[in-house]
Amino acid sequence: SLDAGDLLLGSRAVPDLAAGATNAGSLSVTIPPGTAAGTYYIIARADAGGIVVESQEGNNTSSRWVLVGPDLTIAALSAPATAVEGGPPITVSDTTKNQGAGAANASTTTFYFSTNSTFDTNDVPLASRAVATLAPGATSAGATSVTIPAGTAPGTYYVVARADADDVVDETKENNNTTARTIQVQPGGPS
Repeated sequence: SLDAGDLLLGSRAVPDLAAGATNAGSLSVTIPPGTAAGTYYIIARADAGGIVVESQEGNNTSSRWVLVGPDLTIAALSAPATAVEGGPPITVSDTTKNQGAGAANASTTTFYFSTNSTFDTNDVPLASRAVATLAPGATSAGATSVTIPAGTAPGTYYVVARADADDVVDETKENNNTTARTIQVQPGGPS
């Protein structure tokens, strides 16, 4: 809803309108520099100056939400279907993407070993890779060598990839940074 704290982005002229007539138009606006990442609203207000006497004054606004800033996700993740506890290493490949509207500073994508497909603090970090600054829509693909922890019981586990694992990028959405793949862990040979 429109209030006194809202920032004017611009306006456009509307000519006299007969009953039932419309006037369509577009206007380029700029989000103020330094705006923190997050969800915002663009509000359009007809008769913004309040110069037209109307039968209904309470229906002059409409709004649409817009995400401001970067949004890192794991666009692709692949891992072998099986691995041996304690080694040999396997290669995990990922594509980290900035699907937001702002540039994302350099970050780290980290791979975890997990008993479920959801990242949590109990997951074991396996390895990380650096991700350079990403422009809106840009991606960074890489392959990382990881080793399943020695002593892991045979069974089904998950490799979880987490974009911006160190939480250094202020994103529009912070809850969409992970993707997981299942992996069957097999016992290692005699040591």
